Amino acid sequence: MGKHILELYVNGSSLTSVEAIETLQNICEEHLHGNCEVEIVDVLKNPERAEEAGILAIPTLIRKWPLPESRIIGALTIKSRVLAGLGITNGNTH
Repeated sequence: MGKHILELYVNGSSLTSVEAIETLQNICEEHLHGNCEVEIVDVLKNPERAEEAGILAIPTLIRKWPLPESRIIGALTIKSRVLAGLGITNGNTH
C-alpha cells in the first residue's frame, strides 16, 4: 500500500478547522497506521494556494494520492464520511 498524500485546507483556528484536523489525525493513526502525509494549508495565511487549488469552501480535504484525486468538502468532523471519501473501509484502502 502506498502512502496517502493529503492536503487539508482550513480557515485559521476556527472550531470546524480544528475539528477537521483532529478527525484527520485520528484517521491517519487508526486506519492508515501513520502511513500518510498531510499538509495543512491555512487559507488566511496562504490565500493564493487556495485559489490555485480551486478551494470554494472550508474545510476541504484533497486526496492527492492514491489516484484518482478526490475532494471532501465540509463536514470533515463526520469520521465515516471522511473514511468513505478516502476510500477506506474496514481499515482497508482501495
